[in-house]
Amino acid sequence: MSVSVVRPLAEADLPEADRINRIAFGTFFGLPDPSIFRGDGDVVHGRFRANPEGSFAVDLDGRLVACGFVMDWGSVGILGPLTVDVALWSRGIARAAMEEMIAYMDRRKFVLQGLFTHPQSAKHIRLYESFGFGMQRVTGVMDRTVAGDASLGEAIPFSSLDAPARDFALADAASVADAVFPGLDLTREILSIERECFGDTLLLRRDGALAGFACCHQGAMSEAGSVQALVKFAAVVPGPDAEANFSALMAACDGFAASRGVTRLVAGTNTGRSECYRLMQELGFRTWMNGIAMFRPGGEGYNRPGIYAVDDWR
Repeated sequence: MSVSVVRPLAEADLPEADRINRIAFGTFFGLPDPSIFRGDGDVVHGRFRANPEGSFAVDLDGRLVACGFVMDWGSVGILGPLTVDVALWSRGIARAAMEEMIAYMDRRKFVLQGLFTHPQSAKHIRLYESFGFGMQRVTGVMDRTVAGDASLGEAIPFSSLDAPARDFALADAASVADAVFPGLDLTREILSIERECFGDTLLLRRDGALAGFACCHQGAMSEAGSVQALVKFAAVVPGPDAEANFSALMAACDGFAASRGVTRLVAGTNTGRSECYRLMQELGFRTWMNGIAMFRPGGEGYNRPGIYAVDDWR
């Protein structure tokens, strides 16, 4: 087999990278037509534009055959998805991409490196373990039927703010995230949602201070697609008011979904956040897919009791 070449992903690669991603996952999940995976939802374009320097391509004989992404969340780097042309599975292409992606993550000096994978795939788990990732607890990808009206309650949308207020909101959101895990920062996600029109970020204030925020996707080309709303990330400040604030934030996410005309809200959490997982069940969320969180180095990261957070690493 020819030698594969790993290089930065380019804008011109995106249509083919999107095709590879859809066919790979659609095949993995056994869809009759793999190309319909995610419908009109999309991870490739958004993750590239949120962090171009963390986007990778693999060429074989001058043809794009794989793509991979790293999300930059401040001190936390999330690897994935990494997908390979199905005709070339088990040829070492994913390993070649992993070597460059890990080198990037190390250069970027992420304190915590994480990924989401599927527990039924021992092959993928072995690959990631060979690069130093260790399995942690199960992450439940959950959903519930949107039952409320289009009210955001006490939350306000980031899109409604003027430029100076947005700067303050970004700083406040970074402080909330830092309280969840030192250095965690969702600024890239918030700005990407606004710039690419993927949805909105909801800001929950209590007594003049930001108590929590939720990065919500909805619409064609977003990670949710048109048929549902997705909470890409949400968190509240830890402490005695965290449960009440998280409930209010999820209610606002419900209102966001209703305002966009959809009836399904997707939001997942790791079972290491035990109180959060329990509360989501009480709020009517039910798991429809399980994944495994893997960390490099080991440890619990922010998957621990007392943390009320939702994140989607898929």
